[in-house]
Amino acid sequence: MTKSLTCIDLFAGAGGFSLGFREAGFNIAAAIDRSESALETYSHNFGDINTVEADMKKVSPEVLVERAAINPSDIDIVIGGPPCKGFSTAGKMDPDNPKNSLVANYINIVSYIDPEIVVMENVKGILSMRDGEYRDRIVRAFRSEGYEIPSKPCVLNAADYGAPQHRERVFFLASKSGRVDPPSPTHYNPATDPEEVPDSAAEPWVTTEDAIGDLAFLRYGEEADDYKLAPLTEYQEEMQRDSNEGLANHKATNHTERVRERFKQLSPGETGEDLPAEYQTKKHSLQRWDPLEPAPTVTTLPDDFVHYQWPRIPTVRELARLQSFPDKFEFKGPRTTGGKRRKDTVPQYSQVGNAVPPRLAKQIGIAVKQQHQIVAVS
Repeated sequence: MTKSLTCIDLFAGAGGFSLGFREAGFNIAAAIDRSESALETYSHNFGDINTVEADMKKVSPEVLVERAAINPSDIDIVIGGPPCKGFSTAGKMDPDNPKNSLVANYINIVSYIDPEIVVMENVKGILSMRDGEYRDRIVRAFRSEGYEIPSKPCVLNAADYGAPQHRERVFFLASKSGRVDPPSPTHYNPATDPEEVPDSAAEPWVTTEDAIGDLAFLRYGEEADDYKLAPLTEYQEEMQRDSNEGLANHKATNHTERVRERFKQLSPGETGEDLPAEYQTKKHSLQRWDPLEPAPTVTTLPDDFVHYQWPRIPTVRELARLQSFPDKFEFKGPRTTGGKRRKDTVPQYSQVGNAVPPRLAKQIGIAVKQQHQIVAVS
């Protein structure tokens, strides 16, 4: 019988990484994050897993492990994504941003726990920071702890693994028992030449409409706690499965008439730069979803997007679907916040936008597990 692998999730947030790894067959020993609201969501959905609310910049690895009630020797793998605002390609990259030191904190905790495998997620901006020097420092830090790790970490697009979203993220895969390769794609771009589609990719990308078409009955200002439409695709059927408590987190913002008119000016796929002059604002990141394509990267700000059918921003549930969270996964805490409250509270929209898509995490977990088993029997 194969031994179940046990992991701990650092910077766990709402639990996208944990959900994927649990579905891949891993035991989750504990989850650590500084956000009370994100951990409220985590605990609601993973009731049997110990959570620790802690700022990993201020608490030593020894204390974290004690509070998590784990024995380091029982941990096979550490997963997690240190907050990446300092690296984000959405803005200027600041090497002196305090959040960047969280990567060092992550590696310090790894050093103390000494797991066999580490999976660390981050944004693509980390690769070009200081002309690649920061990436190289991370690789050297893992190698100094005895890990084998590629010089260039892999960049994975969530759309290639069944999430209905173009979301490219960097994954540092480190192992003490031989190199860990990234998972092979399970989905493909239908516009690709058939001869170039990987053998492992059996399904075309999941589109935005494939993902949320059954939720599109909601107009601006409306809220629903139950389904109005039966699932229309396999993806929707999977998302609705086991959602016995009804439909959570599906509340639409009630926009002003002026905002609705502005949204109506955009055709699917167009951005804020395509708006007529009288509707232009300083915010050009606005984009109307194309129903026939995977969505652009889900962010922590819902007002970056306009629904393809209605002149409104998406609901928390619609964004969660695009991140591949099933409907039974309910988000807790305030729906949204503003101003100074953002420093202390992570609202539902941000919890969704910060997460690793569970479908992508699951495929990484499966790949890690398979390669670990090969090493174990060789």
